[in-house]
Amino acid sequence: MIKTEKISKCILPPGPILSFTLIGLLLLSAVVYYRAVKIQRFLEPALAISQPRMQFTQEMNNLIMKDFGPREPAGVIFRSGSVLVEQRLLFSGAPQMAGLESLTLKKLASVFLAALEDPRTRDHISLILVSTRLPLSRDAELNKVRRANLQERADGILTSLFGAEPELEKRYGRYFAATVLPVGSEGEAGFIEFRIVPTERLHIEVLKRLGKYVF
Repeated sequence: MIKTEKISKCILPPGPILSFTLIGLLLLSAVVYYRAVKIQRFLEPALAISQPRMQFTQEMNNLIMKDFGPREPAGVIFRSGSVLVEQRLLFSGAPQMAGLESLTLKKLASVFLAALEDPRTRDHISLILVSTRLPLSRDAELNKVRRANLQERADGILTSLFGAEPELEKRYGRYFAATVLPVGSEGEAGFIEFRIVPTERLHIEVLKRLGKYVF
């Protein structure tokens, strides 16, 4: 009986236990709420930064899928802001151009025309750059020769793109340019890149969205 009385003295009554439990839950809730607020303060500006570009990328992806289908065809890689195409899909044989016979080129021309005809996407496009890829070597003279040849090839691809969709050159020719892009390996040289360079308007939209978090 004495032992039972000693044990009962060490056990707190239900009232204080319930009070301590409630206090603990309140403290835990406060900590969780504080962390949630901190996470929200970080996520909102991050979302404000990414949303305009994500929306533009989604609109371009919808146009690409409309012509190419939901899956990437063999030899074509879709990236954020660019389309990479293996040379074999654009050339009937080195270095002859497939030109108007290239189905891939026709589809790309259709995508770019649709994007430029839509004011929502056109306002965000500064330039569509047709780039051949030059793997640089230690031989400076060889690099010059290769660059000249690849520049001629890039110009030829752009000419064929305009030929596949004449309205591109007629109405939106100022949005296009052809160039040579240095790369680090021979493997990358097998692709032609059609890169969409965004306008400053896209950056302005980001700054506008961030304004309420700054002031």
